[in-house]
Amino acid sequence: MQGTAEPAVVGVDVGGTKVAAGRVTGARAVEIAERPTDLSSSAAMLDEIAVAVRETIERSGPVDAVGVGVPSQVDFDSGRVVASVNIPLEGVSLRDELSARLGTRVYVDNDANCAALAEAQFTDDAPAQSLVMLTLGTGVGGGVVIGGRIFRGSSGLGAELGHVVVDANGPECPGACPNRGCLEALCSGTALERAATAFAAAHRASWFGQLAADRSGGRVKGREVVDAAREGDADARALLYDLARWLGVGIASFVNIFEPDHIVIGGGLSAAADLFLATAEAEARERALPALAGRTRISVAQAGNDAGVIGAGLLAAQELGLSDDTADLTATEEVG
Repeated sequence: MQGTAEPAVVGVDVGGTKVAAGRVTGARAVEIAERPTDLSSSAAMLDEIAVAVRETIERSGPVDAVGVGVPSQVDFDSGRVVASVNIPLEGVSLRDELSARLGTRVYVDNDANCAALAEAQFTDDAPAQSLVMLTLGTGVGGGVVIGGRIFRGSSGLGAELGHVVVDANGPECPGACPNRGCLEALCSGTALERAATAFAAAHRASWFGQLAADRSGGRVKGREVVDAAREGDADARALLYDLARWLGVGIASFVNIFEPDHIVIGGGLSAAADLFLATAEAEARERALPALAGRTRISVAQAGNDAGVIGAGLLAAQELGLSDDTADLTATEEVG
């Protein structure tokens, strides 16, 4: 092995509105630089990512590697973006392009995978070795940590937890998924808005019905459902109860499949977890196999807004360590 000193890494979280880069030490991100996401072209986006990384390096010193999390499907071994709905990176060899711009090793993964790796650092006194994370936002993302490392499937495209089907006859997925009744179709912010809008159309005398009648398109926003639920509105609470039950069905499946130590719920909707997570947990524990139901802790994510940056940095540190271990092993074999 080379030295045991912690590698110098930068983590990058690429989102639809901003790119954030930060120096990651342990489970902390410092010297964070943010840039607005330029969606005009893949070249413009690559430039913004590189600028953010350089700003962090200028503040904190040279690095050994950079980790990047993107809201896309990534072939991990090649670092190529296979599919990307909301940002213009589909087909881009992101690892090679950024490595050429930055002059250092770059590792690229799905942003939910990176977030899960970060969350594993915040569960107990020691990092969790087995964890499932669900991110409930506009869609539903997910990440799995097994043995302290990200589980990706054979090519890096697996662990798409938001597209696990919980109701075969449910609504169509609002994302780039050909299925019906997946978690994204029933437990996302988009799903909550769709359910609330349908309720408003069917119950015009309700508060939601009156709200929808006063605006073009008749849509009800997810935030409005959450706010109404906090004020005690029974219809809003019923909508969140339905979301929670479907979420519990999905969680039960993940308990049965992975037997994780932890399942954590993140994303924008997690800010309203006090309104639905207890119901989801009860549903999950009723449905999971009895031998497994009590072994998993279910909670709200703890890493905060820097989870993507932290996880991307941890990814780089892990992969850098693996490559160093492989190099040392090869050298030992050659000497032998």
